[in-house]
Amino acid sequence: MKNMKSIFALVSITSLVAVMSCQKLIDDGIKFNKSNAAFSATPSTTSVAVAAKDSLKKALTFTWTDPKYPTGLSNTNFTVYADIAGGGFKNVYTKTFTDSLSGSFTGKEINEMALLFGGSVNQQLNLEMKVVASLANFGQPKTSNVVAISVTPYGDLSLSADSLSVVCTAANSGNKGSTFLWTPAFTGYNGTVTYQLQYALKKNGFGSPVSVGVTSFNKTFTKLDLNKIAGAVGVTPGAKDTVDFRISATSSAGKTLYSNTVAVIISTFAAYNSIDIIGDATPGGWGTGTEMYRPDPVNNPANWTVTLKLIGGNSAKFRTDQSWTTNWGASAWPTGTGTQGGNNIPVASSGWYQINFNAGTGVYGFTLLSPTTYANISLIGDFNSWGGDDDLTADASGHIWTGTVSIAGAGGIKFRANHGWTTSWGSSTFPSGYSSTSGGNINITAGNYFVYFNDVSGEFFFGNTTNNPGAGTPYGQIGLIGDSTPGGWSTDSFMIQNPANPYKWSLKIALGAGGAKFRANAAWTTNWGNTTFPNGIGTLGGANIAVTPAGNYAVTFNSATGEYTFTQ
Repeated sequence: MKNMKSIFALVSITSLVAVMSCQKLIDDGIKFNKSNAAFSATPSTTSVAVAAKDSLKKALTFTWTDPKYPTGLSNTNFTVYADIAGGGFKNVYTKTFTDSLSGSFTGKEINEMALLFGGSVNQQLNLEMKVVASLANFGQPKTSNVVAISVTPYGDLSLSADSLSVVCTAANSGNKGSTFLWTPAFTGYNGTVTYQLQYALKKNGFGSPVSVGVTSFNKTFTKLDLNKIAGAVGVTPGAKDTVDFRISATSSAGKTLYSNTVAVIISTFAAYNSIDIIGDATPGGWGTGTEMYRPDPVNNPANWTVTLKLIGGNSAKFRTDQSWTTNWGASAWPTGTGTQGGNNIPVASSGWYQINFNAGTGVYGFTLLSPTTYANISLIGDFNSWGGDDDLTADASGHIWTGTVSIAGAGGIKFRANHGWTTSWGSSTFPSGYSSTSGGNINITAGNYFVYFNDVSGEFFFGNTTNNPGAGTPYGQIGLIGDSTPGGWSTDSFMIQNPANPYKWSLKIALGAGGAKFRANAAWTTNWGNTTFPNGIGTLGGANIAVTPAGNYAVTFNSATGEYTFTQ
C-alpha cells in the first residue's frame, strides 16, 4: 500500500467548505464520470479507553469501501469527521487520508479530540464520527454512515520529586530540599491552562489543601521552605511527618485535572525568626535584648549579625523571641559554640563589635572593630549637584548621625566623611538598609527626610517627614492593634524598642486572620497602616493591614520610615 498523507485539525464546517472550494489539485476543466458506488465506513472499535503509556499506539482504525472514482485512490481524499454526540457536525475534528482504504488514530490523537470537545479525564464521552470521500479537488463528495464512538480520556498530568525524604535543620535550612517537576496538562487544548501546586498533611487528605499558583513546570524548595510547608499543614516543630503534594490544572473551559500524588517525608526544626543579644555588656542590659538581623535570609537564614558597642568586664547571651525559653551561652571568648542554657559569654573589653551567631549550630564570634572618628558626615548627590555637603549631627558616641535633608527630585545620594571622597558609603536599597564603602548611589525619591546613619555598621534610613511629620521622633511606645491581635481594636500589644536604635521595634505574637495597625503611645493620634502584607511601608492613617493566614509572627516596625514586616 502507498504511503498516506494526513491533515489533522479542529475546524468549523463553514471554514472547511471554504478550504475545499480553494483546493484545485485537479483542473476543474477536466470532467470525470460520476461514481455511483456506495460508500461506507467501519471502525475497529466503538469504545476507546487507552492508558497514557499507550498514547502513541493505534487506538482506533477506520476502514472504508472504495468509492471507485475514475481518478483512482491516488487522487482520492478520505476525511474522517468527529463531533460531540448530537452536535450535528457543526464544529468538527478532522483528519484527512489519501491513497488508502483505511486510516488510524493514536491514543494521543483520540485523547486530544475528547479533551477539545470538553471531555473529563476518566469519564466517558460520546462522539459521532463519519468519513467523507472526495476527489483530490474535494469534488463529488460521498458521506459514509455515522458511527457512535465512546472515548474515556486519560490523564496527561504527572508530578515527580527528586527528594522524597528531607531532614530540615536550622543549620542547613538554606540548602535545597526538593525539586518538583510536572508535565503540561490537556495536551492539544488550545485554551489557557492554569496550574497550582497543592499540599496537605497525608493523614488529613486533600479536603482543604494549601494551594500555590505556579507558572512554570518546576519548583525548587529549600529546606527552610519545606519546614514552613510542613508547619503550615500542622507538623509540630522537631517532629517528622508525611506531606502529600499534587498539581491541579484547570482549563479555561472550567475542567480541572489532578496529577498523581507525591509523598515527601519532612523532618522539621523550630524556625527562629527573631534572635537578640542580651546581657549587662549590651545596650539593653539584662532587661531588653537588642535584635539582630539576617544579612542573607534566603541563602543563610540561620546566620544572624549585629554591630554594637559593648561594655567590657560584663557578659552576654543569645536568645530567641525576646524570651528566655530558648537561649544560648558558653564560656569561650571571642568565639565559641553556644549551648542551650549555657554559661554567660564573658566580654573581655569595651568597644564596638561585629557580632555573628548561627542559630542552627550555636557558633558565635565577636570581632573587635577600630572605627574611625570622623569630624563630620554629610550627604551629597543629585539633589545638590554633587557639589556640596549637607552635614548631619553626631550623638555622644560620635558614630550615630542624624539630620534632615530636602530632596527636590529623584536621584542618587551618598554619605561621605570629612567632605571628601576618601571614605563614602552607598547602597542599593531605599529607604533603609546597610551601606558599605563599596556601595553605589542610593536612589532616593523627592521629599523631605529625617536621616539616620551609623558609620560603624553602615545602617541608615530616610524617614519621609512629608508623609510622616514625626519621622524624627523616638516614641515612648509603639503598639500593634486590631482584630487580628489578642487585644482586638481596644488594647495594644506593645512592641519592644531596640535599645541601640530608638526608631526600631519588634514583637513576637500569635495573630489571627484579620486587620492590624501600628500606633504610637496607645492613641489613634499617630497610627500607620497600608494594604500590603506581609511587608510594606505604613502611612499615617493608612488602611488596615490584612493579616493572613493566622499564625505566630515575628513583627518589626521602623517608626521613622513606616517600614514593617510580618514573618512566620
